[in-house]
Amino acid sequence: MHAYFRIILIFIMAFVPFVNSSAEDEIAPQKASYYAFDEAFTINFLNQSKQQVRYLQIKVTLMAHQQEAIDNASANLPMLQDALRTLFSEQGFNDVNSVEGRRTLQSTALSTINTILKNELASDPVEAVYFTSFILQ
Repeated sequence: MHAYFRIILIFIMAFVPFVNSSAEDEIAPQKASYYAFDEAFTINFLNQSKQQVRYLQIKVTLMAHQQEAIDNASANLPMLQDALRTLFSEQGFNDVNSVEGRRTLQSTALSTINTILKNELASDPVEAVYFTSFILQ
């Protein structure tokens, strides 16, 4: 009888790791995917800065956990570039000269991108926009 319990215990111990690992696989979050725009956006603030020569140069990278969102962003690159260039051009030098202003611009850029992707493709959203370079001169 004691050997019978030992066999059952060994069987249970052998089966438990497989059950846990499959549950962990289902819960594990997907890795983030990134898409970096090849070219930086360069904006001239001459008109917004009382005729003083001022420039903004931003490099943009998108992040999503769904690869489809990144693929859709890449496929609609010209539309996204135009929308971001327009958005960045509408900013004033003083608007982006602070950390809070940069965060607001980042949030607006994310909203702009997701609106375009949703209207064009009903795509999964891009989750974040990163400014990998932000040069204000």
